[in-house]
Amino acid sequence: MYKPRPRLLPALLAPALLLSAAALARAQEFAPKADEGAGAVAKATQQQGAQQQPTPDPQGQTQGQPAPLTGGQKVRRAFRGAFLSPVPYATAAFNAGITQLGEDYPPHKETDDKLADWGSRTARVFATGTTYRIFGNGFYPALFKQDPRYERSKSKKFGRRLGHAVSRLFVTRDDDWNLEPNYSRFAGAATSSALANVWERSTPGHDRIGAAATLRRFGNSFISGAIGNIVREFVRR
Repeated sequence: MYKPRPRLLPALLAPALLLSAAALARAQEFAPKADEGAGAVAKATQQQGAQQQPTPDPQGQTQGQPAPLTGGQKVRRAFRGAFLSPVPYATAAFNAGITQLGEDYPPHKETDDKLADWGSRTARVFATGTTYRIFGNGFYPALFKQDPRYERSKSKKFGRRLGHAVSRLFVTRDDDWNLEPNYSRFAGAATSSALANVWERSTPGHDRIGAAATLRRFGNSFISGAIGNIVREFVRR
């Protein structure tokens, strides 16, 4: 007879301990003192002329390039997206429900037991997703100096926009707005997939702990990431 293993609470302590890293990268503003007389006038004129210079975007145009985020801004933005948005909670509950539909329940399982299993599954899915958001959208972009914000396509054609949304899983912009491999996403997906072994538990016919399960989670993260990018491209404005 199958005996369920003790349930594990989502292990969110490691990301929480890293919250202090947000203070390590803060923008600093320097306010040099202007010289008196003609020197001050000349310097002010140079600064005004510099502000009027157009900022080229990645296509060689003069608009469209956002200001880069500091490391602290990236980390704070990741924490807000992980905990202060209703989307991660709703997504975790929905995905947990889909997973529970495929479970093989022992005969003694009652409705209350199934509801409890769904609740614990929701917590585990939320823990995995939150780990990715914190690392993949916060700490790793700060480390690799990459921009975690989604860049929408400039094309109006459906096919190009769809291809653009999927391609952003594999390439992204760095802080200087150059295209490069999306190291942050790969590292974030690998980290969350591996750490999920701490709070996951296997059920009859579903092995969720170990190397094979980790690789499955890693691959599935790109499927969910593609869906998220498509929503950002066509729905969220």
